[in-house]
Amino acid sequence: MRQILRGFTMWVGGDDYGYEIEELQCALPDEVYTEHQYGGAVMTAQVPMVKIGLLEPTLKLASHNPRLAGLLMRPPGQVDTFTFRSALVDETDGTTQPNVILYEGRLASPKADAWSREDKAGLEYTIKGVRYFRYEIGGNAIHEISLYPAKMLVGGVDLLADINAALGR
Repeated sequence: MRQILRGFTMWVGGDDYGYEIEELQCALPDEVYTEHQYGGAVMTAQVPMVKIGLLEPTLKLASHNPRLAGLLMRPPGQVDTFTFRSALVDETDGTTQPNVILYEGRLASPKADAWSREDKAGLEYTIKGVRYFRYEIGGNAIHEISLYPAKMLVGGVDLLADINAALGR
């Protein structure tokens, strides 16, 4: 069954930016591999590590919103939660369910469109320093990853639960 994205919005600090956001380049978790040449092996093996690469989503806005611009260059330790919500429609039966991605991090790397009279002049941002990520469809968590306390939920299973229990967390 195919899920079709039917509209989306962005929430930051309790404000809905659905009227301004044009595009989101999602950053989803991916395994990090290390290459290893076993003794006497004729080829190099790629071994998956129990860690993921950087999550750095980018978003494109249709304007220069002063509230969002005010989130740039703040003191260390200040982060925001960026919530992206969309509606997924099942192509087979027409049912609709929520599709939600949360990133906790900092707005950074602004890139401005060229200014032109009588035209929109948008901005592109990257969310950097992501320390919390959650992806859910229909209320079910697909991935939930937290830097501290360490958590890595994949398909409903917390892969770090035993390690955290051993560490007394």
